[in-house]
Amino acid sequence: MTFTWLNKQGVRSDAGFELQFVDRFTMEYRQDGRTITLDIESGFLGENQPAILMSPDALNAWDDGAELLPTEQRQALHNIREALAFQGLGLSLE
Repeated sequence: MTFTWLNKQGVRSDAGFELQFVDRFTMEYRQDGRTITLDIESGFLGENQPAILMSPDALNAWDDGAELLPTEQRQALHNIREALAFQGLGLSLE
């Protein structure tokens, strides 16, 4: 998977999705013309790895209310982890 920067706060993958930080407590996962707005916090994995903290339920539905299938949830989670890793960040589900 290859990423390119959209701007200082977002990336686009050659797999067809984008991850964009909107503000300090919000990021958006975008794919196929749909968006999931994610409530987040900043934190750490271990003692030194900067990370994003996100609820494990965050990927249950698109903003339009359509539910994600379990396979779609796993794929979105994988995509988000990869996009954050590209930005030097980890992901913690809390």
